[in-house]
Amino acid sequence: MIRWNGMVLAIFLFLATALIFHPVAAQNIQDATVWLNKGKEAFQKKDYVSAIAAYDQALNLDQYYTEGWKLRGDAMMELNRYAEAAESYDRAIAIDKTNADLFGKKGRAIYKLGNYQEALEILTRAVSLNPNSFQNKNVYGDVLAALNQFTEADHAYTGALKIDPKNNETWNKKGEVLAKMYRNEEAISAFNQSIQIYPDSAKVWNNIGGVHFAMGNLNKALTAFEKAIFLDESYIPQKYGDTISRLAKADSSKLNPKIEENVEIPVANISFEIPPSIFLLNYIMIGIGIIVITLLGVMGVMRKRTSK
Repeated sequence: MIRWNGMVLAIFLFLATALIFHPVAAQNIQDATVWLNKGKEAFQKKDYVSAIAAYDQALNLDQYYTEGWKLRGDAMMELNRYAEAAESYDRAIAIDKTNADLFGKKGRAIYKLGNYQEALEILTRAVSLNPNSFQNKNVYGDVLAALNQFTEADHAYTGALKIDPKNNETWNKKGEVLAKMYRNEEAISAFNQSIQIYPDSAKVWNNIGGVHFAMGNLNKALTAFEKAIFLDESYIPQKYGDTISRLAKADSSKLNPKIEENVEIPVANISFEIPPSIFLLNYIMIGIGIIVITLLGVMGVMRKRTSK
């Protein structure tokens, strides 16, 4: 009888507690959602500090709010506070351990911190959880490129572009890794795809110029470099000066062809003629000589007569 009374009392206390705290918990969840929405509004206005403050309020009310941790991480990323972003994503992953999007975001934060090997492991997990995520494959390619695994990076970018073929930046990155593997024609093709989508990218025009420079297509390189400068006057391509210098040398060599040295000229083929003026000079010199000799003879005769 005593045991039965104890069980009834325990059930009564549980129900009473539930009735008391359930409205409080429900209110907390409702208030957390309000704060989350305030954070979203601030984020859209690019007021990331205010957004983080609102997300923190939401998470104080509900620490298991997965979306709150994710959005807090996104705001941290915008402020380049990558370590804190990674921590926020970690808290979200602890609640939802199979969310590919969360793993991808954490991997990007770790990549931004320069921890490429760790980022690769996280993004490998993200891609395995959802192979159809453009963002995850795109960042996966970035990490592989940073690790100089260019072939694998090219495959990752190709996979990402199958999902979103209109992403000009990914076409550009694909071109960059192809250029690093000296697959220049393929690199130019990838850059052209990027330019067709967004023709006003100074960065891509510079990359096109760099590949043409490496291939020796100096006129095409100069055209691309000048296009990059036209689009962004502050953008000075690295190989721009070298291209102009080489083209100038090429033009000067055409205008002033170099005379080959050590070329033997056959003597037998040279006809040497004495100009007529030389003959005239000889006659004058002979005449002067005769006059001088005559004068000396006359002077000698006159001296003999005087001495007698």
